[in-house]
Amino acid sequence: MIEISLAVVKLTLITVLGYYFYKRSVIDQKVLNFLTFFVVNFTIPFLAFSHIVGNLERDIKPPPFVFMLLSFIIFGGSFILGYIFSFKRSHEFKKEFTSLVSFQNCGYLPLSMAAFLFPVNMKEKFIIYTFLYMVGFDIIFWSVGTHFIFREKGEQFKLKSIFTPPIIATISAVICVYAGIVKFIPQVLLGPIKMMGDTSFVLSMLILGCWLARIDTTSLRKKMPIVLEASALKLIIVPLVFLIFVVKFDVSSIFGLFIIIQAAMPSAASLPIVVNLHKADSEFVSQGVLFTHILSIFTIPLWVGLYLKFSHFYF
Repeated sequence: MIEISLAVVKLTLITVLGYYFYKRSVIDQKVLNFLTFFVVNFTIPFLAFSHIVGNLERDIKPPPFVFMLLSFIIFGGSFILGYIFSFKRSHEFKKEFTSLVSFQNCGYLPLSMAAFLFPVNMKEKFIIYTFLYMVGFDIIFWSVGTHFIFREKGEQFKLKSIFTPPIIATISAVICVYAGIVKFIPQVLLGPIKMMGDTSFVLSMLILGCWLARIDTTSLRKKMPIVLEASALKLIIVPLVFLIFVVKFDVSSIFGLFIIIQAAMPSAASLPIVVNLHKADSEFVSQGVLFTHILSIFTIPLWVGLYLKFSHFYF
């Protein structure tokens, strides 16, 4: 429990540094835009490709398709809870409320937690799990799921929105492993790719801090009851549901821990960007993202600790 708390604190300190840099204009909006573009389009795809090519085994358990299925299950369960609790509410943030509950920070935070928390062999497995999970999540987050939540009458779904750089890199790496192409990739090429990819851990948390620094908190007080309700659903009810599931079915392994960590994550840091693209209230969503990230400092160690206690899994 102490190790988990320390890992979250370390990540929080890097995030706070990003927050400070942005507030002090050490990192301005142009630099933040570049860093976000660079991480999303280069370092994270490089991280996904290098770790999967270097560590994925053909007989990996569970198989890759299970992680895509898991991403749909966690999204589906979270969406249903968010929709039910917003259905009869009189506030005007029903879609935004549902999105806050439905989408978690499935990449930046879990990947960085793995770097600080796990021993080497477990870290590599957890990183592979995360990228396989992100294939399904990115399809939901950047296209299918957000289109479903925010769609306007007559709005058409665009298939090309599915193919983002992290998804292309992950699928390419999996194909390389299963087709046997990986043995033809020279280490002199994989080495620099891995070095570039590993910068994602620190850069991702700095970017998260910068994005949180952009959030306007002046109008948060009047929206606080709705934000608190969304935060409670996201950080307490959703992980509780999945904790009951993994304990009941005795999923006592790194995979079970992975499920709990994904279910316990705060709202996706890039959700305000997607919400803004759909012309919804990105300010309200930004405030929810900020609040869930602050509260997750306390809730993530709680849920991981409860899982380790009830599952008797150790690392």
